[in-house]
Amino acid sequence: MKHQKLFFFLILSFMLLALPFADDSQAKDKIRIGNSIALSGPSAPGAMMSQIRSYDMWVEDVNARGGIFVKEFNKKLPVEIIRYDDKSDIGTTVKLTEKLILDDKVDFILPPWGTASNFAIAPLTTKYKTPVIAQTASSLKLREMAHTIPYMFINLNQPWNHGGVLVDLCLELGVKRAAVIHHTDLHGIETATSIVPILVGKGIDVLLYKSFPVGIKDLSPLLKEIKALDVDGLIAAAYPGENILMTDQMAAIGLNPKLFFSSVGIAYPSFRDRFGVAGVEGILGTGVWNPLLTPAAKEWFDRYTKRWGIEPDRWGTAGGYATVQVLEKAIEIAGTLDPTKVRDVIARETFDTVLSRIKYENQFNIGYPGHVGQWQKGEFLVVDKANRQAKPVYPKPEWPKK
Repeated sequence: MKHQKLFFFLILSFMLLALPFADDSQAKDKIRIGNSIALSGPSAPGAMMSQIRSYDMWVEDVNARGGIFVKEFNKKLPVEIIRYDDKSDIGTTVKLTEKLILDDKVDFILPPWGTASNFAIAPLTTKYKTPVIAQTASSLKLREMAHTIPYMFINLNQPWNHGGVLVDLCLELGVKRAAVIHHTDLHGIETATSIVPILVGKGIDVLLYKSFPVGIKDLSPLLKEIKALDVDGLIAAAYPGENILMTDQMAAIGLNPKLFFSSVGIAYPSFRDRFGVAGVEGILGTGVWNPLLTPAAKEWFDRYTKRWGIEPDRWGTAGGYATVQVLEKAIEIAGTLDPTKVRDVIARETFDTVLSRIKYENQFNIGYPGHVGQWQKGEFLVVDKANRQAKPVYPKPEWPKK
């Protein structure tokens, strides 16, 4: 009888020891992904356009398929995003990202919007060994420090990509005299400082090189100074609101250089709609994706437009969706939610996405479909020599008469 009791006690002990392991496997009912991003403040419109809607649409798409299959659990797991408003404040971004990792114990992290915010969370990705694929980060310094932040991947094309392409375009079109202006955010400083030396080195005279504060309300004094110089090209590095202000005031004072290029927001459909098809004709901007690139791009463009009642931009929206496609496929290939193993898959594999065929070399995507685009007849087309969809319009047409 004593031996029988001992036998049953041992059996019960083994069963109890096994329960936590069985429960862990069965209890995992979803993949929880954290996202600290601007829902308010000056970064909110860009965040909504380039990332938030794309992330939410991806969640809908994944969950409609039953979730992501994870081999270690031998089942599909639906996805849930836990999102906090960083209020366009970098310090808040960092605090909320750490909260998501430590308090909410999310499985993965999605990035914030903007170069400076992504730069700020980069050390956290290394500290907590969590892979992050940033869409809206463009920085020379990120390349310098990439080896120190091995869990941060950059999807967007970078200043050294579009800078060289833009200068080659200036040379091809015959630009001789240029003005370069930029806002004082990291994006503006690095974009301008990467382009100006190349312009000068290629023999293009830079007659004016000035900065302006982020969120400036009046650019007309600076634009009038540029008009007096009679330059062939105006090259700017600015955010969406600044580009709307700049374009509005250029038209108002009659500043119409043969070449006009600026960066973030030029590729937004809202920019085209603000000034009309004729008003944006010939304006050049950073980064290029459009629905004419592939059948997959067109199919996704149509689905996105139907879902949200607004067109995706021609710069970052498809890229935002592509980053979570990469994460999804990396989880499936790794067969686990172990962030280190998922990170290693991201680093080595090639991924077919709605943006392009993505491959990361030294953590930077080398598969962006275009680096400089131009509005032509209502569509933002690739005008890079290497991937050209259309011959560049030059000189830029006159502003429409009001």
